[in-house]
Amino acid sequence: MTSLPPWVSNPLEYLLGDMSPSEFFNHYHEQKALRCKPGSSKHFEDLLNEHRLDTIIAETELPPESLEMARTNPPLSRDQFTFNNGEIDRGAVIRHFQQGATLILTQLQLADPKLAELCRALEYEFSAYVQTNIYFTPPGFQGFRTHFDDHDVFVIQVSGQKDWTLYERPVDNPYRGERFQSSKHPAGEIADKFTLKAGECLYVPRGLMHDAVASGSEPSLHITVGIIVKSWADLMLEAMSEVALHDPGFRRSLPPGFAKIDFDRSQAQAHFDQLVKAFANSAQLEGAFNAFVGNFIRSQPALVSGALSLAANQSSAEQYYLVRPNSLARTFVDEPTGELVLVCPGGDIRFNSDAEDKIDDILAGQRFNAQYLTGLSDDSCDIINKLLAFGIIQADSHG
Repeated sequence: MTSLPPWVSNPLEYLLGDMSPSEFFNHYHEQKALRCKPGSSKHFEDLLNEHRLDTIIAETELPPESLEMARTNPPLSRDQFTFNNGEIDRGAVIRHFQQGATLILTQLQLADPKLAELCRALEYEFSAYVQTNIYFTPPGFQGFRTHFDDHDVFVIQVSGQKDWTLYERPVDNPYRGERFQSSKHPAGEIADKFTLKAGECLYVPRGLMHDAVASGSEPSLHITVGIIVKSWADLMLEAMSEVALHDPGFRRSLPPGFAKIDFDRSQAQAHFDQLVKAFANSAQLEGAFNAFVGNFIRSQPALVSGALSLAANQSSAEQYYLVRPNSLARTFVDEPTGELVLVCPGGDIRFNSDAEDKIDDILAGQRFNAQYLTGLSDDSCDIINKLLAFGIIQADSHG
């Protein structure tokens, strides 16, 4: 088979170098910053580089919302680099960059296949939505003042360098949407200062205050990889919803007049305490967890590269297939119908129940062709076509 790029085959090793995933998750994830140098100064240039960025700006029909610019002093407003109809004024973009503004391409993984591959591989590792923002800053300038993010990030320094300052953490693991407010969140004491150089990667947990200034003699190009997680609070809310489906006490309205100044809360407190005990006795991890797993997998885009060509050109019976790398899919048996359900990106695929062992073997990495599926009540070619259409498998180049 064709070798996979390193950001697909082992994305955490690509970012962290020799550190094992278990060490990262046990000692750094959501806890403290981590600076790594996984390779040479050119380690990340195959993923993105200044030349490709120039091509994207010059030749790609970028949606207006996909490009931003930022500068601490003097600040920039959006109308300074867009036309009256909202479209991007590329000439103004270049001119403001010349004058010290940071160029920002948001969610570039939606348009760039290499960044999309990195995001999908990290989504497999984290079971979280992953996005990328690109920052290109002239030397000596700063795009953003001291702040914290509401999601964890990996900062991939592609070229150039930035002087970073890390401060105390005013909010531990802020909620998604719990934005930094300068009046509410002072920077606090400096925790660390360093220069992040080309080929290095920095992990910053959400809530950690930081700022960075491009230094040296060349522009700084970095990729911020955002990890958008689900929290235990989200899971508990899902578990509460499931309990409320079966216990009408949770579905009763709040007492009439509860907002009045003379409202007596004693009965409300008694009912609340009763509901807390009922939730503790009835809530179960399994149902809520399965709902989160299914929703996350279904929300992923189907990875269908090569599938259209296979559909247009009938494959031979000898063609072999393999599960795609980092494929997210799970099987379960639908009790009412007895059908096998494959939960996968884009939706569910249904098979007759006797396909369960074969499908599970395929998901585990079994190399197969149509003959491997003979004897099942589903047509073997139809099984293959369904798996191809939803991006679960790809043709094996060796067979």
